[in-house]
Amino acid sequence: MKETYFIGEFSKLTGIPVRTLHYYEERGLLKPQRQESGHRVYKTEDMVELQKILTLKSLGFTLTQIDELLKLAKYDQTLVEMLKMQQQELKVKLGRIEESLELIGRMTAIVQAEGHLEHSLLFSLIRNMNLEDLQREWVGNHLSEFTEQTLFDRSAEAVKKMDAETIRFFRDVKRLSEGPSDSHEAETVIGGYVGWVMTYIDQKAIDNFRKLDEEHYNELDHLVEMPFNERESIWLEKAMEHYFSKYRLIEQGKLKLKSNECTSDGCSMA
Repeated sequence: MKETYFIGEFSKLTGIPVRTLHYYEERGLLKPQRQESGHRVYKTEDMVELQKILTLKSLGFTLTQIDELLKLAKYDQTLVEMLKMQQQELKVKLGRIEESLELIGRMTAIVQAEGHLEHSLLFSLIRNMNLEDLQREWVGNHLSEFTEQTLFDRSAEAVKKMDAETIRFFRDVKRLSEGPSDSHEAETVIGGYVGWVMTYIDQKAIDNFRKLDEEHYNELDHLVEMPFNERESIWLEKAMEHYFSKYRLIEQGKLKLKSNECTSDGCSMA
């Protein structure tokens, strides 16, 4: 093996691009000698230092951290503490990666099932998925443990069904908002969706929901993304007001009209 190498040779030998070697030199991590002509000359010692850099980089350390480690006379408890910190940071990153992979999987399944997805629906779904941890915390704190678990501890099939039901409701609202908010079809859509949602909610959650103050309602509004424009939002509010003016909640997720009966499948005459 040669004792000295010009930068091109060193790059080919180590597999590290010339630009990266320049950058490591700028950061003070590698310090090749210079000939009178200005050409860089790397030695075996530089190869050893480069391997140290690459090894620490593979552990996830930043170049700043690597610089600090390379300056240590020996590796003792300082390295142990840095490794523990790095381990914890990598675990956090891994958790985020796993969450992103789950989100990608859900979005892939949705698009494949739907065939297409409007921009407003797509980004609304993504934002809601990203907010699920905060949504879960809010539900657990303000509604009930049962509702928290049924809403968020779901099987893959249940998640798929919930996503499909949500998309269908969003599309129905957008379509029906062109017409009256008290139509029979509007009642059917609102009733069906409310009935479906009620299957995830227990009586304790219903009672606690009724006790919420304006501040807690506002918190919920900020945690749930709705893909509606102003006109659609106004229509939905009126449709909900109309529906609940005719229906009242009773125990265990059912809805009862004064003269009609409603379940999660919609409303029918009693």
